[in-house]
Amino acid sequence: MTLSLIQASAAAPDHPERLLLNPLDLSLSGGTITLLIGRTGSGKSTLLQLLAGVRAPASGEVRLDGAPLWRKGRPDRRLLLRLGLVFQFPEQQLFARTIRHEFAYSLRPFRLSRMEEEERTRAASAVLGHTDAFAPERSPFTLSGGQRRRLALATTAAAGPAWMLMDEPTAGLEAAAVLGLLDYIRERRENGGGTVIVTHDLDTFLPLADRVVILQDGNVAADLTPRALCAQPELLLRTGVGVPGCVTVSKALGAQGITIPPDRLTPEETAEAIASALAFRGHGEGARDAGWAAAERFAPYPADSEAQPSPFGAPGEAGSPPGSAGFAPEDAGAAPSDTGSALGDAGAATRHAGSFPGEAESTSSATEKLPLAANGEPAPPRTAFLRRADPRAKWLLYVLSVIGTMLQESWLGLTISLLPVVFGFIGLPRSAFSSLRKVMKPLAVFFLLSVALSGLTLTTDGDRPLFGFSAEQAATTAFYVYRLLVITLASLWFAVATPYGGMVQGLNWALSYFHKAGLPVDSFALAVSLIFRFIPMIMSEWERFSLIVRARGKAALRPGTVRVRDIPALVVPLMMSLFQRAEDLTTAMEMKGLGLGRSTLHSVQPSLLAWSWTDTLLSVAGMLWLAVLLATR
Repeated sequence: MTLSLIQASAAAPDHPERLLLNPLDLSLSGGTITLLIGRTGSGKSTLLQLLAGVRAPASGEVRLDGAPLWRKGRPDRRLLLRLGLVFQFPEQQLFARTIRHEFAYSLRPFRLSRMEEEERTRAASAVLGHTDAFAPERSPFTLSGGQRRRLALATTAAAGPAWMLMDEPTAGLEAAAVLGLLDYIRERRENGGGTVIVTHDLDTFLPLADRVVILQDGNVAADLTPRALCAQPELLLRTGVGVPGCVTVSKALGAQGITIPPDRLTPEETAEAIASALAFRGHGEGARDAGWAAAERFAPYPADSEAQPSPFGAPGEAGSPPGSAGFAPEDAGAAPSDTGSALGDAGAATRHAGSFPGEAESTSSATEKLPLAANGEPAPPRTAFLRRADPRAKWLLYVLSVIGTMLQESWLGLTISLLPVVFGFIGLPRSAFSSLRKVMKPLAVFFLLSVALSGLTLTTDGDRPLFGFSAEQAATTAFYVYRLLVITLASLWFAVATPYGGMVQGLNWALSYFHKAGLPVDSFALAVSLIFRFIPMIMSEWERFSLIVRARGKAALRPGTVRVRDIPALVVPLMMSLFQRAEDLTTAMEMKGLGLGRSTLHSVQPSLLAWSWTDTLLSVAGMLWLAVLLATR
């Protein structure tokens, strides 16, 4: 049972030319526990989503037991049933009225009998504890935060996936629940199941893991065993991960003259090593394993030494461990060895170049894949002309567009008012068009239904009702719907093309003149800013929860789409998330004193409001276009 990546890569949704994961080869064997570690933004969650089949690779293949996971842009549903994905904050995926319905939704793709569903539900609940709290008819929303997280983990475990893919599974769990989770993972390994865990909790998972893969800037920086990793703490520091407790203890004891290997992963092993070290000090030289050599490499210099550099210094610096200047290449997809070799195969050597200090060239950083400006900073995409415009200019264009559209009384005038809005979308990233499609599909259905229903007529012929259709009434409604469509598109363009901070600052700048005149515009400014803030937030949350729904429902759909029957599983968590965001925002505003006499029109940031000659041209063009619209109304 093998899960593998073959030169698979992942691209950023808004910048397809920027790779979040560079092409990499990785082969994972069943019956093993693999940790994916790395600093935030290194590509861990993206890699996990590739393995789970909820994100399509930009290039290369994902294979399960030799069969491709993706076919013609869709994942193979038979293979999806063998994969289980636990997201960060899994409790946010809950939506059903009862715990029984939560389990039923996760088990529905497997078409089990009622008895089998109940048996799997009981087994999964028992594994993660608190079976009493998981009463079938209890609402999941009456559980505590930790209990909801365990319930979400249990719904995924109940499916019995061949591969369990977990993203920070111990976050928010108390100690007893963590122990239950570790027992479950061990049992999976004994039964031949594979487990991949994204984590920053090294102390919890290193003693359990068979293999550790370190990611850095979208590349596999190292692939080795936990003990080999702890014997190379400079690798952990160099990739920004930080060292586990066993290395810290080894270093601290070494400062007191007690040398123990840094690869003693559990408290029991550490205690045994300390006892051996004390016995060695009392009895002189004796046989020691290779771990002692590693301990001496990283032990602090004696207190009376003339120079006391850090034992974890960078390669080439005084005091850095012997042999730390570089790492021998090793196939990233091969099984790890206890020697602790790292940094990819020969083909990956080029991709890793410059990832560590002292190497000649860097191509791994995601920002370095973008064109560079003259000052060396990543240049914005050349198509983002309107996105870089001053927020005040975009506010003016938006207001002029709405005014011109509302004044139109003909189909030709509305079509002319639509043209600059369409032009504005040309300079936006692909993610904007993806978000636009998601919003416009339900709106289009709503508009068409509105037009169709408005044209229906009902008359009576004696006792019989007669239904008819009035084209004139439908055309009148279609005209008003068309006007609303143009304004909706203009609003979406403005929300996507203008960062929230710039939007607020531009509005505050304009309204500050009314505020000086004594007009109460603070509440208006805040309300408008929040409305536009929530438009892109809703789009972002929709994308996030649609990903969760596809993972739970095992839907063999193209990325970004959701089945109609999955709408409740999407909408309920989405609304709860938005309510939570609104509550957090309200709390933040109360802490800042907004609404208690303090003005919201303050702290205009010059960096966000930088007027240029291009903004002047845009403003003049907008006013001229309004004149054209007035002439065609």
